[in-house]
Amino acid sequence: MLPSFKSSNILLGLLSIWLFILSMIRPISVPDEGRYADISRRMMETGDWLIPRLNDLPFMHKPPLLHWLTAALMEMFGPHLWVARLVPTLSSILFMYGLFIFTKKYIHEGIAQIAVGIFATNLLIFGSAQYVNHDLLVATWISLTVFCFVDFILSGKKTILYLGYIFCALGFLSKGLIGILIPGMIILPWMLMLKEYRKILTVLHPFGLILFACIALPWVINVQINYNNFLNYFFIEQQFSRFNSGEFNNKQPWFFYALIVFVSFVPSLLINGFKLPKVALNSIPRPILILCIWWSISVLTFFSIPPSKLAGYILPVIAPLIILIATFTFYNTHQIKSKLQVYAVPILLFFSISGLALTPIFKKNNPFIQNQQWAIWITTTALICVLSILITLYKSRRLTFLNYSLGALLLLCTTITFAVNFLDIKSNRDQIGFAPIIRAESKIVFYQFYFYDLPFLLDLKSPVYVVNRWKDINTDSSALELKDGLRFAPEKEKYLWNDSEFQKQLDTQQKLTVFAKSGSLNLSSSKYSYRILHFRNYDIYLFNQ
Repeated sequence: MLPSFKSSNILLGLLSIWLFILSMIRPISVPDEGRYADISRRMMETGDWLIPRLNDLPFMHKPPLLHWLTAALMEMFGPHLWVARLVPTLSSILFMYGLFIFTKKYIHEGIAQIAVGIFATNLLIFGSAQYVNHDLLVATWISLTVFCFVDFILSGKKTILYLGYIFCALGFLSKGLIGILIPGMIILPWMLMLKEYRKILTVLHPFGLILFACIALPWVINVQINYNNFLNYFFIEQQFSRFNSGEFNNKQPWFFYALIVFVSFVPSLLINGFKLPKVALNSIPRPILILCIWWSISVLTFFSIPPSKLAGYILPVIAPLIILIATFTFYNTHQIKSKLQVYAVPILLFFSISGLALTPIFKKNNPFIQNQQWAIWITTTALICVLSILITLYKSRRLTFLNYSLGALLLLCTTITFAVNFLDIKSNRDQIGFAPIIRAESKIVFYQFYFYDLPFLLDLKSPVYVVNRWKDINTDSSALELKDGLRFAPEKEKYLWNDSEFQKQLDTQQKLTVFAKSGSLNLSSSKYSYRILHFRNYDIYLFNQ
């Protein structure tokens, strides 16, 4: 009998609560969290559930499911950051439960328990579970789709096939064609490897296809009716071109994702001792073993082809790797533990906590960190105490190796969250004390930079005016995101000022509140009446106020 935790329900419940609590600690990150949280807030406030909008300009890059769900939650709980993060956090929890159910059914409950422990503490999953964007949401639907289709092929239950089509449709509504392409790329070759030729047509069930169409297509059709150039922009420019074009940002080498995935699993592999016992492979049913290997190789290869790469894109590869690593780990637990397995993660934890504790000493000239030095020291002291208790309980045999290892992984991720909370200087969460002095009649202007988190943090009810050299904006950037919106709503050009329009506003003595990067706004005339407020990430110019 393989070792296991006493209760799967308690384990799943505690991991879910832990993920939820930690999602509330970290400040809003830029640009993604500011962008997507504010799009959802505006959707909730305007009642326009068809078109996602950034600064009131159509934002057609991705489908709207993330914003539908987040806006609905904001309707219930208000436009708060923890509400905006509910969708990725709940996605991670749903993903975790799906992984547990599948692994328990086809391998073993003990392995399923280890799998969810590795899942929750995988650095890539953990970070994505408290980060507002589309990546974890679509990875969840893709993985659940694969689980359901595989379960149908192996068990023949049609209800699970229909559920798979629902998940597939939700994947499409989360991020477009990859919600369909990735499951198909995994399932069809896997069926051919198993010589399940006759079941291919049964998977393409008419009712399942109709169910998919009824969920996925209404939004596409409605947007195309309202904007006749939508299909070309959404499918050709934002889906196909982003895959095979070198014109987009975030260019990385071909091995980028292999490195990212490896690093995300390093803590779990340290506990495993990098041991791969053959008996573990023999314990996995052949169809599931082939599935995990093909799933891992195909998805990693697929996403490594495009030159443009972001870490979150590779999330659909995580599930099969977790199943394999969990199986290896389980079969290592009844063997003699090496010092690497027992002490590697605690040592990594100790140096991480110590590094955080020493930050105020080495950053004496950083007022942002100095203002938090006591909070940092109290937090790091508490983390060291917990780590010491964890080691003591294990050494006195009051904790099993599995519980001890899971505790160490949870503490490592918790430390990372607090470190980001204290050290993220790009966030503007502590720079909005000026809000009460902004007059209602003053136009808010972003000068040559879009401060993504400010509209959300300030809960602005009207769009801001953005100054830039719009005729020169042609490459992938935050400015192009706004400019692209004019292709669908040219009347919104009034919010995109060029330098001459901005100068006109100054010359006519309009009341303006201008946000600009330090040193970027050079006023050529002394005739303007203004005062400046200096903040960490920007200066605020108050004209005629």
